[in-house]
Amino acid sequence: MRWKDVGWPISAGCLDVRQYAEICRRWQAGQIDFHLLSSRARCAGLAHVLWVSHFVVRGVCRRSFCDRGGGFAQVVLFRAWGFFTRFCLGLNVSRLNRGCLRVGAWAFVALATVASLAPSVEAAGTSKYAHSDSDKRFLHHIDLYDRNNRKISSDSTEPYSVEKTCGRCHDFETIAHGWHFNAFASEVERQRQKQNVAGDAGEDDTTAEPEGAAPADADGQGDSVESTTDQVTSDGRPGEPWIWTDARTGTQLPLSYRDWAGRFSPTEIGITTHEMTQQFGARIPGGGLAADWDPKAKALDAEGAEPTRWPLTGSLEIDCMACHAKSGAYDFERRRETIEAENFAWAPTAALRIGEVTGSVSRMKAGVDLEDEKVQAKLPKVAYDDRRFGVDGTVFFDLVRMPENNSCYQCHSQRTVSDAGIDARWNHDQDVHLRAGMNCVDCHRNGIDHQTVRGFEGEQHPAGISATTLSCRGCHLGVSDEHSEDGDPLSLTEVAFRAGRLGSPFPKHEGLPPVHFEKLSCTACHSGPIPGEAAAGLMTSLAHGLGEKGHRSGSELPSIQGPVFAKAAGTGLVTPHRAMWPAYWGKLVDGKVTPLPPEEVYTNTRRALRVRKDFIAELSEEGREVFDEKVAEALAAIEKTMDVGQAVYVSTGLVFVRGEEGGSLAEVEVENQDAVGMVQWPMAHNVRPAGWALGATGCLECHSDDGVVFTSTVTPKGPAPVTAEPISMASIQGLDEATRLEWNQLFGGRAMFKVLTATSLIVLLLAILGSWIPAIRSRTE
Repeated sequence: MRWKDVGWPISAGCLDVRQYAEICRRWQAGQIDFHLLSSRARCAGLAHVLWVSHFVVRGVCRRSFCDRGGGFAQVVLFRAWGFFTRFCLGLNVSRLNRGCLRVGAWAFVALATVASLAPSVEAAGTSKYAHSDSDKRFLHHIDLYDRNNRKISSDSTEPYSVEKTCGRCHDFETIAHGWHFNAFASEVERQRQKQNVAGDAGEDDTTAEPEGAAPADADGQGDSVESTTDQVTSDGRPGEPWIWTDARTGTQLPLSYRDWAGRFSPTEIGITTHEMTQQFGARIPGGGLAADWDPKAKALDAEGAEPTRWPLTGSLEIDCMACHAKSGAYDFERRRETIEAENFAWAPTAALRIGEVTGSVSRMKAGVDLEDEKVQAKLPKVAYDDRRFGVDGTVFFDLVRMPENNSCYQCHSQRTVSDAGIDARWNHDQDVHLRAGMNCVDCHRNGIDHQTVRGFEGEQHPAGISATTLSCRGCHLGVSDEHSEDGDPLSLTEVAFRAGRLGSPFPKHEGLPPVHFEKLSCTACHSGPIPGEAAAGLMTSLAHGLGEKGHRSGSELPSIQGPVFAKAAGTGLVTPHRAMWPAYWGKLVDGKVTPLPPEEVYTNTRRALRVRKDFIAELSEEGREVFDEKVAEALAAIEKTMDVGQAVYVSTGLVFVRGEEGGSLAEVEVENQDAVGMVQWPMAHNVRPAGWALGATGCLECHSDDGVVFTSTVTPKGPAPVTAEPISMASIQGLDEATRLEWNQLFGGRAMFKVLTATSLIVLLLAILGSWIPAIRSRTE
């Protein structure tokens, strides 16, 4: 390439993108030396760079200034660079010498450095979204938009998109990172980080290690990956898992995308996000992977994989109205039915009852051509209620800023179960805070980021220490653990950190040694069902679908029990928990058990098990002989059809494998006991009144041979017909039984000890007075 062919187009300003790319390619290949170019060509090239960078800098600075408030340095850079480029471009570039070019280049570097290092000065109202800043409700008469961002009228047949509708006025991207919406996101971010770290480590090993060098320490590399992934997201205190329940196969499998002990990752098992959304979508407010499908993507699955159903079902977007709708304006049951029909994208429309949804995606096969008119005709359609549309085409959304309790109850209800069945509703007392007129959101608050305050001990919340005042201790006792710069407790120096928030009473705890606050959480004495000799059965909204109309006996899977007084993860404080033992079909490899995908298990075992509806009623209750025979046949079917070396069935803390004789089972031990043992998560409600707190009648309520905090038991339960040994709370807490009994004896004699001490003091006092009487008489005489 001749030099004039390079220099002239640059100076003439007639280079297009392809010519620039060709010059850069030849320059990198060593075919062009820009030092040999004429000064006119070099100066003209700089002029082009200045001209392009002018628009780049202007765009970046203007966007920063308009969208994020901007900073003074960014504004100065924009003005100065604009003046400089216009000055340079206005000159005869042939007269610019190398000194001028150096000055210009260094000026740009200096300004860019100042702009990048200078702190951004936030202006008032930095958000680009308008806000009312009032305590009153904002009236929402709004236009509806579909997922293609087209305005919806009463004649439209497409469902409305929450993101395209609400996102026009609210920061949807920020909201999407909230606690309730990222339940499906933690594992994906963690896996992405692991892949990045592993990729970086691989590149470093390839490039940095010389041939023949010893490999890096595997343990060290593992620590590096773990330390990196720990920074991905804060999963917080363990909560209730997603329990995959299948009564046909006797499955109750605890799942979670968060890194919590005892939970299995759906990704590692082979459960797809679409299956998770369909299984638990009724209790998911949307967002995360449930709304992560890109309709414009061409390759959503790996090569050779089965076609995905996401293009048919659409995304389950974050549904703002699930929480913010006025009580009675949102139909949770209609939403559940719509999701069960795999009409994910139509669920928000159906739940608001602004239109009737007809058709079901569940009847359609995956992989069909969505452009086909016949396929389009089978997709669900919406017939909007024209009475809901105003004259101007808007729709009224009856919503509230602070969610009402009824919205919370949809996913956070609980019932206790006794031998007689589900306890009657009238026998359940409300949480003492609700009885006082409080609402759920008075404690469990959040800002626009929707990072809801969970209120547990040691919570790491983005709001910092302010969230601590919304915990039990922070509200009733003040923030005494945090100190000011002078070393004084914040509860004494700052009004906002004192006890009594929201008018809460100050508990005196008279006669209670301070060691109790070091060993027990507040909820250990004040929360949960009243403990008895054995843990009671529990039913929850997430696990048992409370709120749905149906016939329940209380014996349905999963088998959850509580309260279980165990040490909480992170703090080590004894806390009431719910607990369960997993039951699932899996494979045994190198002494470790791993679950198999539940849907594949059902497909491959239904002929062997021959269970129509209920595994327990049709197998377990028929006796151990029938159970062993059918389960052994199912294990053999799994090993044959699913290419598994050794299949197992886990239930009640035991691992069953096929026995040596046909139709028999054997029990084996596994190395990863956490995969078969008790899974627990703390419970904080309902809070009982002070008179119903443990220990309200004295020390012996707990420190006696029958103190329920230590002596009550929990028995492993599962679908298998096995009677397990009860486990005491003391053993769960790691307490030695002999030491506990000796300690109880001290408390058992405390009453008599007090009587003897008081009697001894009285006798001693009388003796002293008796010795003084003769002396007093002699003086008076």
